[in-house]
Amino acid sequence: MLAGLLCGVLVFFVAIPLALSSPFPSPKEGSWVIHRSELHVASPITLPIATELPSGLHQHIAAASWSFVSLPAYEGPSLFERTEPEQDVTGSIGDASRAVADQSKVSSDKGSTEAPRYQLASLPSAATTDVKLDPPAAPAPAAPKRSSAGTIEEINEYLWEVYQRAPVKKDGAGDFTWKDPAAAKRMKMPMPVYVIGGMDPDFREQLYHAGHAMDAAGIHWSMLSAFRDDYRQSIASGLKAGNSNSLHGGKARTGGYGHGQAIDITNANGNDETVWRWVDRNGAKYGLVRPMPGYDPAHIQPREGWHKIAANFRANRVQLAEKRNAGAPKTAAADQGKREAKAE
Repeated sequence: MLAGLLCGVLVFFVAIPLALSSPFPSPKEGSWVIHRSELHVASPITLPIATELPSGLHQHIAAASWSFVSLPAYEGPSLFERTEPEQDVTGSIGDASRAVADQSKVSSDKGSTEAPRYQLASLPSAATTDVKLDPPAAPAPAAPKRSSAGTIEEINEYLWEVYQRAPVKKDGAGDFTWKDPAAAKRMKMPMPVYVIGGMDPDFREQLYHAGHAMDAAGIHWSMLSAFRDDYRQSIASGLKAGNSNSLHGGKARTGGYGHGQAIDITNANGNDETVWRWVDRNGAKYGLVRPMPGYDPAHIQPREGWHKIAANFRANRVQLAEKRNAGAPKTAAADQGKREAKAE
């Protein structure tokens, strides 16, 4: 019984307190602050930076060896940049791989053990790299403007300029400036194509040469009307032929568009008598005549043999244009030689 009593005392007073006791000291008020131990650099870290960023950049970063260290600071464009303190970043991407700083020196400033903070910066764009672009292609030389000398365009351009010398079309019957534009619009043609292109090419040749002769004589001649199709003839006023029987371009009389053989001539300076008298004196030379000087004095048309006269004028005009074109390079070369001799 004495032995059993001693065993019970040992159990209750020794074994049980030891089993319930803690090996750690009892906590005290104000002592629940966990102090972080100073981190030490195990080894410098090196990011795989390529001079030309590959598409698999994330694979290089994932393959790098990471350890619990503070990231070092380095200069140049990079994936990371310091925010405190801010530094001027210079250099190229290739310089960044050789600019890894010593982190132990940064950590020792002012006895601070706190690692510097870093944030993710934007990837270097193509504008920060040395990209060699191809020089802009030189603009293609403009095609030289084709000369209209010796062609039908030369005649058309001249006659259209003459037509515009008198912008207001008006005679004793009233103002009919609107009629040619209305007829051209109805045929879906530009005005020059309608009023000039509607005339017979031989008749245009005659007017071209006679017109230059009038210009040389100081007569500023123009046209009140030129080609007139059947519609345009139907809205004409005053003395006129039937709608399809007009020599201006009636379909039954001439064949219509491209065959007009008459114009109403005028003087842009206001004295029509000057133009009419000139035609009366010189018209035969150019195959032109005023058949109705009494009741339609402005009307002129070709006279007999006009196709042959026009053919001779055309041959002479083309021949002169060819001579001018052939002599132009020689004249330019001669002028260049004179300038060089003068400079010497």
